[in-house]
Amino acid sequence: MLRFLVAALIAAFALLRGDGQAAEQVTYATTPSALQGYLCKPSGGGPFPLVVYNHDGLGTSIGGAPRQTCEALAGAGFVGLSPIRRQTRPMRGHIDDVFAAIRYGLTLPSVDRHRVALMGFSRGGLLTLIGATQRDDLRAIVVMATAIGRPEQMDRVMGELKAITAPVLLMVAKNDTGSDRTHGMNTLDGSRKINKALIAAGRDVRYIEYPPFGSDGHALFFEVGDYWDDVLGFLRQHL
Repeated sequence: MLRFLVAALIAAFALLRGDGQAAEQVTYATTPSALQGYLCKPSGGGPFPLVVYNHDGLGTSIGGAPRQTCEALAGAGFVGLSPIRRQTRPMRGHIDDVFAAIRYGLTLPSVDRHRVALMGFSRGGLLTLIGATQRDDLRAIVVMATAIGRPEQMDRVMGELKAITAPVLLMVAKNDTGSDRTHGMNTLDGSRKINKALIAAGRDVRYIEYPPFGSDGHALFFEVGDYWDDVLGFLRQHL
């Protein structure tokens, strides 16, 4: 918890120095319903790379740290966009929300349309992976502790990984048990399987397994923490 606090203070200090601005709530889609999220821009005119962050959660539960991540991205020199998806939608509907956020971000005058990254945590990580198989305009993909879907869904995702064109950063803690109770495979096992599939498909992938974190490593990504330097290093390399 202390290291999370330190990381949050660092991000806040960056904003106070003028490296970025606090999150602005924006409407990123109006049809079929109004969708809102957080937009954070660095100081200056840009254009800056765009990073869209996909949170965890379903229904009224929002996991991860969409606002904090948005602000930390702006503090590091990226336009951060954290869309909040429709509450009750299947994956098919949620990927539409992700793509709506990307379309909105590409309209911003401060954004360099040729430098776009997609990142996400848990359910947002799986959405990020699925989205990356359907777009060829992304420059970097960051997947943190991906959720593991139904077996038939994961088989379909695994079969489509060869379509990914952007470099992938895949991150998980050694004691991550996310998804364990629902689909019979935990996030650690699933992440290892995805990494092997990406390698087999000839994709550019960097895989990081962090040491055990607390009682369940899924919590490592609940806040901007020690893993953040790896995210920034990867984004700066490819954006």
